Amino acid sequence: MKRFFGNKQGDNIIFEEGEAQHIRQVLRMQVGDKLIGLLNDENNYYCTITEITKQKVVAVIDEVKTCPANPQKEIVLMQAMPKREYFENIVTKTIELGVSSIVPFISRWTVNHEYKKERINTIVATACKQCERSKLVEVTGVVKFNDMLAKLKEFDVVLFANEKETKDFNLTALKSYNKIAIVVGCEGGFAEDEIEAIKLTGATSVSLGKRILRCDTATVAMMSVVNILSGN
Repeated sequence: MKRFFGNKQGDNIIFEEGEAQHIRQVLRMQVGDKLIGLLNDENNYYCTITEITKQKVVAVIDEVKTCPANPQKEIVLMQAMPKREYFENIVTKTIELGVSSIVPFISRWTVNHEYKKERINTIVATACKQCERSKLVEVTGVVKFNDMLAKLKEFDVVLFANEKETKDFNLTALKSYNKIAIVVGCEGGFAEDEIEAIKLTGATSVSLGKRILRCDTATVAMMSVVNILSGN
């Protein structure tokens, strides 16, 4: 059943703009057809279309169920800003893997210092619908390196993807943590003083093996391991 984000009015969900256009013109759905409405909360709203106009689509709510695809743990990605195509791929794939929110930040070797909010919002909504999540993932504004460090104290455990790390870490302990942060660098990695600054916060430095991974590959690898081993 197709999924669309809308706004609740009484017992109905109203779909407008791009969502209404997709329902009406792309899928050519009709009055009486079924869909799942999403209100950016923990639920799936099973609906029947009752009205279609050029401006909106109206659907009555038939049943409400908790969405099983939303994360069970709070996993936040602290991502040093990479090139646009890498960042967009990171947003899409980490949403599929259960990330709760994404905090892009500027590090020493960061070249790209911003992203297009409207485009990323579209990518977030598309990714959430594709993997059947009902709640949108927040991608914050780009923060400075020191501001990112300050946020790390909010978590039960912080995992730092460090290409220079040689020691092993027992990732099976992740099941006991509910708030997990992951720190990953951009294409150029981190400067030595940045590596030390991250470690000084108490972050656990984690090796991803002897091969050097592209930044978006490293992020997906970290999210995959954390997602599975934390029970997310």
